[in-house]
Amino acid sequence: MPIDRYAEYTENRNGLEAEPRERLMPRTLQEQLDQVERDIKLFTEFDRAEKARLNCESYLWTAEDRIEWQETQSDNARRLRELLDEREALLRQLNL
Repeated sequence: MPIDRYAEYTENRNGLEAEPRERLMPRTLQEQLDQVERDIKLFTEFDRAEKARLNCESYLWTAEDRIEWQETQSDNARRLRELLDEREALLRQLNL
């Protein structure tokens, strides 16, 4: 799910609004951790929705659609791994 960090809301592929986005960078480590947790939740929910969509619609897709879906899944998985690493680093800094 492409997330526009400058938009007021994130939007999934179905056009549904997710949680409101913060416009300013978090200032404290706890605020950064909270932001990362929200992003992890959004990416996880999007992943679940996309896999459900694959199960329901994939028989209608062209080869290009399948390739695009796989690329999106790969990009999202990479970003989720980055967020998980960032969360671990923040937790270590907070000694949690």
